[in-house]
Amino acid sequence: MGCLSDYSFGHIKVDDCTYRHDLIVFEEEILSPWIRQEGHCLHVEDLKWAIAHHPRVIVVGTGAFGGLTIPKEIVASLAAQGITLVAYKTGKAVEAYNELVKKGERVACCLHLTC
Repeated sequence: MGCLSDYSFGHIKVDDCTYRHDLIVFEEEILSPWIRQEGHCLHVEDLKWAIAHHPRVIVVGTGAFGGLTIPKEIVASLAAQGITLVAYKTGKAVEAYNELVKKGERVACCLHLTC
Protein backbone atom coordinates (compact mmCIF):
# COMPACT_ATOMS: atom_id res chain seq x y z
CA MET A 1 0.00 0.00 0.00
CA GLY A 2 2.94 2.39 0.47
CA CYS A 3 2.10 3.65 3.97
CA LEU A 4 4.53 6.36 5.03
CA SER A 5 5.68 6.69 8.64
CA ASP A 6 8.47 7.74 10.96
CA TYR A 7 9.64 10.70 8.88
CA SER A 8 12.46 12.73 10.34
CA PHE A 9 15.20 14.73 8.69
CA GLY A 10 16.95 12.47 6.19
CA HIS A 11 14.90 9.29 6.52
CA ILE A 12 11.41 7.80 6.25
CA LYS A 13 9.74 4.42 6.48
CA VAL A 14 7.60 3.09 3.65
CA ASP A 15 5.73 0.11 4.99
CA ASP A 16 8.59 -1.64 6.87
CA CYS A 17 11.56 -0.37 4.83
CA THR A 18 13.63 2.68 5.79
CA TYR A 19 14.80 5.05 3.04
CA ARG A 20 17.56 7.62 3.40
CA HIS A 21 17.32 9.18 -0.06
CA ASP A 22 14.65 11.33 -1.69
CA LEU A 23 11.99 9.13 -3.21
CA ILE A 24 8.71 8.88 -5.09
CA VAL A 25 6.00 6.50 -3.89
CA PHE A 26 3.04 5.31 -5.94
CA GLU A 27 1.00 2.45 -4.52
CA GLU A 28 3.42 -0.49 -4.22
CA GLU A 29 6.15 1.08 -6.37
CA ILE A 30 9.04 3.21 -5.14
CA LEU A 31 11.63 5.20 -7.04
CA SER A 32 14.67 5.81 -4.85
CA PRO A 33 16.82 7.72 -5.07
CA TRP A 34 14.73 10.44 -6.68
CA ILE A 35 17.29 12.56 -8.54
CA ARG A 36 16.20 16.00 -9.74
CA GLN A 37 17.73 18.25 -12.39
CA GLU A 38 18.40 20.88 -9.73
CA GLY A 39 18.54 19.75 -6.14
CA HIS A 40 16.26 22.43 -4.72
CA CYS A 41 14.11 23.53 -7.66
CA LEU A 42 11.48 21.23 -9.11
CA HIS A 43 11.12 20.74 -12.87
CA VAL A 44 8.31 18.94 -14.71
CA GLU A 45 10.90 16.42 -15.94
CA ASP A 46 11.57 15.52 -12.29
CA LEU A 47 8.01 14.23 -12.07
CA LYS A 48 7.97 12.06 -15.21
CA TRP A 49 8.09 8.79 -13.25
CA ALA A 50 5.13 9.86 -11.12
CA ILE A 51 3.16 11.23 -14.08
CA ALA A 52 3.64 7.96 -15.99
CA HIS A 53 1.60 6.22 -13.27
CA HIS A 54 -1.41 8.48 -13.99
CA PRO A 55 -2.08 9.85 -10.51
CA ARG A 56 -4.95 12.24 -9.88
CA VAL A 57 -2.87 13.97 -7.20
CA ILE A 58 0.86 14.47 -6.70
CA VAL A 59 1.91 15.37 -3.17
CA VAL A 60 5.35 16.97 -2.97
CA GLY A 61 7.29 17.10 0.28
CA THR A 62 9.49 20.17 0.01
CA GLY A 63 11.86 19.16 2.81
CA ALA A 64 11.91 19.56 6.56
CA PHE A 65 12.29 23.33 6.19
CA GLY A 66 10.64 23.77 2.78
CA GLY A 67 13.91 24.06 0.83
CA LEU A 68 12.54 22.63 -2.45
CA THR A 69 10.91 25.32 -4.58
CA ILE A 70 8.09 24.64 -7.03
CA PRO A 71 7.61 27.10 -9.89
CA LYS A 72 3.96 28.01 -10.57
CA GLU A 73 4.34 26.83 -14.16
CA ILE A 74 4.62 23.23 -12.92
CA VAL A 75 1.32 23.45 -11.07
CA ALA A 76 -0.35 24.84 -14.22
CA SER A 77 1.26 22.21 -16.47
CA LEU A 78 0.03 19.38 -14.26
CA ALA A 79 -3.44 20.90 -13.93
CA ALA A 80 -3.68 20.94 -17.74
CA GLN A 81 -3.07 17.16 -17.58
CA GLY A 82 -5.78 16.68 -14.96
CA ILE A 83 -3.32 16.26 -12.08
CA THR A 84 -3.53 18.28 -8.88
CA LEU A 85 -0.19 19.13 -7.25
CA VAL A 86 -0.12 19.91 -3.55
CA ALA A 87 3.06 20.79 -1.72
CA TYR A 88 3.91 20.91 1.97
CA LYS A 89 6.96 20.60 4.15
CA THR A 90 7.76 16.90 4.14
CA GLY A 91 6.25 16.05 7.55
CA LYS A 92 2.87 17.45 6.52
CA ALA A 93 3.19 15.96 3.02
CA VAL A 94 3.50 12.50 4.59
CA GLU A 95 0.27 13.08 6.53
CA ALA A 96 -1.52 14.40 3.43
CA TYR A 97 -0.41 11.44 1.33
CA ASN A 98 -1.54 8.89 3.92
CA GLU A 99 -4.96 10.59 4.18
CA LEU A 100 -5.42 10.61 0.40
CA VAL A 101 -4.47 6.93 0.20
CA LYS A 102 -7.04 6.13 2.90
CA LYS A 103 -9.66 7.92 0.79
CA GLY A 104 -8.77 5.75 -2.21
CA GLU A 105 -7.17 8.50 -4.33
CA ARG A 106 -4.65 7.69 -7.07
CA VAL A 107 -1.83 9.62 -5.48
CA ALA A 108 1.92 9.80 -5.99
CA CYS A 109 4.15 11.22 -3.30
CA CYS A 110 7.49 12.87 -4.13
CA LEU A 111 9.57 13.49 -1.04
CA HIS A 112 12.64 15.62 -0.42
CA LEU A 113 13.87 14.23 2.90
CA THR A 114 16.37 16.84 4.04
CA CYS A 115 16.35 20.64 3.93
